[in-house]
Amino acid sequence: METAEVASSNHVNVLAFIDQKARQKLIQSLLSDTGGTAFSVDIVDSYDDAISRTGNLGSDVFIVDKHFQDDRGLEIVWELASQNTRVPAIVVNEHDSRDDLSEAVNLGAASFAVWDQLDSRYLERLIHLSIDRKKYEGSLRQDQDELIRQVMDLQDSRERFEAQSAEHVKLAEDLAIAQDKLQKTLAEVSESREQLEQLNQEKDKFFSIIAHDLKSPFTSLLGLTQIMANGAGMMDAEALANSAEMVNSSAKNVYRLLENLLEWARLQMDQVPFEPKKVALSELVAESMAPLEAVAAEKEISVSAAVGDLEAICDRAMIDTVIRNFINNAIKFTDHGGSVKISAETEDERVRLRVDDSGVGMDVAQIENLFNIGSGNSTKGTKGEKGTGLGLLLCKDFIDMHEGKIDVQSKIGKGSTFSFTLALS
Repeated sequence: METAEVASSNHVNVLAFIDQKARQKLIQSLLSDTGGTAFSVDIVDSYDDAISRTGNLGSDVFIVDKHFQDDRGLEIVWELASQNTRVPAIVVNEHDSRDDLSEAVNLGAASFAVWDQLDSRYLERLIHLSIDRKKYEGSLRQDQDELIRQVMDLQDSRERFEAQSAEHVKLAEDLAIAQDKLQKTLAEVSESREQLEQLNQEKDKFFSIIAHDLKSPFTSLLGLTQIMANGAGMMDAEALANSAEMVNSSAKNVYRLLENLLEWARLQMDQVPFEPKKVALSELVAESMAPLEAVAAEKEISVSAAVGDLEAICDRAMIDTVIRNFINNAIKFTDHGGSVKISAETEDERVRLRVDDSGVGMDVAQIENLFNIGSGNSTKGTKGEKGTGLGLLLCKDFIDMHEGKIDVQSKIGKGSTFSFTLALS
């Protein structure tokens, strides 16, 4: 329990806990004979009365006889200290004892004195020193309380700051996630746009093939058959045979073109079955070469194969198309009397099949545009053979489905090498 403010140093209210008459009179006598301070002394001489008055708010100082009520004075000091934190208690003992002094101070006493050593001047100074000390302790306690409050405020501020920092970190993380999602979305949009542009190019190329490349051989075919129909009676056997040969060649070109167009269209619609199996490459290469032997013979081009007994995991029909396209292109762009060689070798747990020719070769720009449907890079062969470039697109799509790669090496006038990889059996 807190007390009221201490009175002026010119007037001090004293509450004395003394049960011996002689000592009561001594205190009253000493405090009535001081030089400048007026003391009002109130005496408590019983324990019960003492306990009831320990919360006295009108006192400026307590004087407690250590031997009060059978040595219960220090109990009174303890009660006073717990209820009157701003009022000092002075313990008076019969003799000067360090242990008694230590015990009294530990229980809350502000000062310690000995009865035989008391006089008016000393007691007055002791009272004022005790009051001043208690004031100083009170001031220190207030400062300590204020410091604790400030520390607690600082702790609260730090916790709020940490909470805000955590919130800001969370916001930053959320923002980073949102930015990442936005970037991914933009990348997907960009990829979709590129795919759409590619599809548009493929559509335009497809229509171009239908409108021009498919129309042209039919126009030629119709013209030849018209000549034969109109002049059949006037043509000799040799002229008729030549016309028939040209008709046959035109029909083959139209068939190959239609075959590639239909295969490419089915592939774009995901209607081409993919059935990889173990295949002997020597057998597959022989099958692919057979339909092209006559074409090679017309230009006296030698076609040879040396693939050994290697086996690969592949879709037989797809890889047959790839090999035939590569051999056909090699023959198409090889001069009369040249050569085409097919070989195979193992490479990093895969098999690489190569088609080498001694043809006209290509420059870097032509190689870069080989598999671009919108590039319009199709060129005529050494005998004027026409093409659309669609066959190579089919080859690339088929090899991609096998998770393989196509490689092209070529130099102008030095021939070309087309190769691709398959999973080794």
